[in-house]
Amino acid sequence: MRAPMNIYGLLPVAALLFVTALAREASAQEGPILGVDPAAGPVSPTIVVSGSVEKADTNDDTPLPSDLRIAVDCHGDRSDGGGTSLSGGFRFTLTPSAMALAAASICSVEAKAFGYDSSVARFPVRSSSGIVNIGTLTIQRNASGNAQEQNKERTGRTVSATSLKAPQNAVKLFDQGSHSLQQGKFAAAAKDFEGAIKIYPEYAESWLGLGSARVSLGTLGTARDAFLRAAELDPQMAGPPAELGLLAARQNDLVSAARYLDESLRLDPGSSYQTCYSDALINLFLKRYDVAERSARAALGFGDNAEHARADYVLGIALLAKGANAEAKQHLVRYLELAPKAPERDQVEKELARVEQLDPGK
Repeated sequence: MRAPMNIYGLLPVAALLFVTALAREASAQEGPILGVDPAAGPVSPTIVVSGSVEKADTNDDTPLPSDLRIAVDCHGDRSDGGGTSLSGGFRFTLTPSAMALAAASICSVEAKAFGYDSSVARFPVRSSSGIVNIGTLTIQRNASGNAQEQNKERTGRTVSATSLKAPQNAVKLFDQGSHSLQQGKFAAAAKDFEGAIKIYPEYAESWLGLGSARVSLGTLGTARDAFLRAAELDPQMAGPPAELGLLAARQNDLVSAARYLDESLRLDPGSSYQTCYSDALINLFLKRYDVAERSARAALGFGDNAEHARADYVLGIALLAKGANAEAKQHLVRYLELAPKAPERDQVEKELARVEQLDPGK
């Protein structure tokens, strides 16, 4: 009988920091990971990011959208990278937070414009050179011409039954707020959501949007109040408990985070990769290995690729803790294949060697 495995020894400090701040790096959108090895050399306190935006349809010679902006997300810290030139070029300076640097996060950059979807580029926040060129982002029109609606189709059941009763003037403000939220104009979004709620206080989706805007503005207490109100108005909507779970994890309340995220996945098991992965990681820290395994498998249902490599890692560790060594090896090996520069690579390889000695040939 093998000795109990030290789970915390295999999960680096960076992973714990990730849990307490829960980056939004786990989006379902795809994009290349750019930049340098996070372990290479001293870390620059600021990063100059440049690139360009162009339309995916090369036959479309109309100008770029007038409301085009660059959105940046580093470890859950979202910011506005500004607009673009007439030709689509952009350049901005990014100052990562101490938490993002400690967790060796991946920053994502995408273009935002109403009615368009964008490719996503990613780079390590621990850039030794301080200069990153992400290349070219491409944008294309939504099938419906409405980015917010298409996002709802991708992320599952997000529409609240309370929205069916909303007056038209409240709906208009909600749509404006959603548009501003997409563009990173968080103060404007909060104002519109508040206006919609003033007209129609039972508007659960507006309360949810208001909470998201307040998180981005850094007013976490009032954000939590908004999420709780949304959950109260529509207990069947998966979004509020998901956001409450992420917020609780950010405040290092992992027990509450797991409770809320579990509830969100009960309401909508396939809501998003982010919810599934976050639930798996937090339950792993809480030693709830069965739940961690289930949620990690659900996360991998969004694709077993470099974008979702951390789900293989979490699933492998959960399976090791349960003694399912053979399958655990498969997922940990897959993780190293997908993330060859993983910061915990040496630790994972040592654990794999120990498992091989315990179960040779498996």
